[in-house]
Amino acid sequence: MSTEPSTEAYAAVEKAAASNRTLYAPSVVKEAASLLDDMWATGERRGVPRSEWGWAINLPDGVLSVTARTHTSGPVPERTGEEVTALCKDLVAALTSAEIGMSVEPGPHKNMTIVKRLPQTPRGGLHGDANLIVGLYSNGGWDISMNADGASVVSIAAPATTAGAAEVAALVRAVARGELGNPFRG
Repeated sequence: MSTEPSTEAYAAVEKAAASNRTLYAPSVVKEAASLLDDMWATGERRGVPRSEWGWAINLPDGVLSVTARTHTSGPVPERTGEEVTALCKDLVAALTSAEIGMSVEPGPHKNMTIVKRLPQTPRGGLHGDANLIVGLYSNGGWDISMNADGASVVSIAAPATTAGAAEVAALVRAVARGELGNPFRG
């Protein structure tokens, strides 16, 4: 697999990501774009040019889905409670770093962190003033929602690593600042 995907593959995967209801860490988009380049190269070696894929399958969306699945609900190894707790501490450290600068408090469970809303945070909850809550699960991946009963949950495709926690923190800040619109709208 190439380490740096082509501009064309990266753009195609970014377009696919924009049409899904999942938030994608930059490393996941890059990984999917590299896989797309590999798929295109394999097709070309077998006489199938890039332009031919579109009539039968949305290959950028497919490689993004497959790549993201390994970081969300796919066949991930079960993490121990200690591993989840450590990753949640990594998330808190990243969220409260000088670079990200968010205010947090413990969530209702060890695997959840409440992120204080900003004036630009999308409205949520009964009065539109709910904070955000981020979780990580031992048998799945990261997610984000409003800290309110019945709130929509959005998956975050990111590695369950310290570096992945930093990527999640950057995505959470973007949600809190309203930079991604309202990802909770269906």
